[in-house]
Amino acid sequence: MCCIARLRSGEFEWYTDWGVRRFGFHGISHAYCAGRAAELLGRNLCDLRLVSCHLGNGCSATAVHGGVSVATTMGFMPMEGLMMGSRPGWADPGILVYIQQRHGLNPAQLDDLLNHRSGLLGVSGISSDFRQVEAAAREGNDRAGLAIEMYAGGVRAAVGAMAVIMGGVEVLAFTAGVGEHSASLRAAVCDGLECLGLRLDHQRNAANRPDTDIATADSPSRILVIHTREELMIARETYRIAFNARCDATI
Repeated sequence: MCCIARLRSGEFEWYTDWGVRRFGFHGISHAYCAGRAAELLGRNLCDLRLVSCHLGNGCSATAVHGGVSVATTMGFMPMEGLMMGSRPGWADPGILVYIQQRHGLNPAQLDDLLNHRSGLLGVSGISSDFRQVEAAAREGNDRAGLAIEMYAGGVRAAVGAMAVIMGGVEVLAFTAGVGEHSASLRAAVCDGLECLGLRLDHQRNAANRPDTDIATADSPSRILVIHTREELMIARETYRIAFNARCDATI
């Protein structure tokens, strides 16, 4: 009875009383990439509007404005946001209610479905590994092609949303396993982002080198591929906490 009464109080009480909130994830990677992007461009991070795309088996995008994260695609749990290897990303919560009511799935089964059998794996029916799905798509597998299209489309939509939140974007950064190594995925994401001043140089993109600018020379905004170094960020933060020191790139 007490639980029912608390549920009736509404969503805001979920936040105040139950600790439900948007945590976001991949923060260490996004923090490193934001700083590295400023370094590569010879700019002050506080003067940049940047969208960082961490694309791997887990995926998220973060808007960094003035050196501070102002929006992220991941939420209370890592399954929200972009399509991932085995997670669906954004999904209508009504679907879960429907599945429970009409097909009798219990919470444990739903959790397994959402975390381990959705996303690239669920759509393609092949694998949660982007490389295998990409290879199948190249060979003409329709479901694999659809999975790649959905994956890239979700990232493109997130970049657009993040740019609007910040009032523009000066830098788009790709990182993590897929973001760093799949030239075709980066091209698919950037297709249509010219309206934001993001013009991809296809020759530079195909070179597939980390820590490089792959935008055209005349692109108003820059597109970077950055090799994320989460272990370095952890070492820096450990040093800062242990020695109560200001953390900088010399560590």
